[in-house]
Amino acid sequence: LSQKFCKFNRLFSAIIRQIYPFKEFAMEYQFTHSIHGVVAKCSMDHEAFARWLNTEIAENSQEINKVLAEIDKCRATYPNPYEYVLEGREYSLFIDADEVMVKANNLDDAFDESQMEDGFQFYDQESIAFCGLEDFENFLKAYQKFSKTYH
Repeated sequence: LSQKFCKFNRLFSAIIRQIYPFKEFAMEYQFTHSIHGVVAKCSMDHEAFARWLNTEIAENSQEINKVLAEIDKCRATYPNPYEYVLEGREYSLFIDADEVMVKANNLDDAFDESQMEDGFQFYDQESIAFCGLEDFENFLKAYQKFSKTYH
């Protein structure tokens, strides 16, 4: 990936952090099995992770092994900087030594808040989420285990 793209996403992450300060909540998730396969649900602050998993990974669960390998690479290069980006159709995943971010690709689209009625605000809780590297790794491994056990 280009250096400009990675620098842009670091800047984007920093701006989002100023708007939505990072809260240290444990990532809560639940998996269910339906006729469509395994479905992930996450707590309110982490909804985008479930959406990413359900839309980008569920069809190709082998991608999880690639992401877990990138997490291992990230840890192996610490304290040197390491970044990994997995661009999907609807959501993209960003991993660095400090955190993991999932962001809806359409979040970068221009949005004119002046066109919204008074008292309303843009809802983006399902569009972007952050968590620590360890929480994200545990989330992926729990999904794999559930998929193997109940699928």
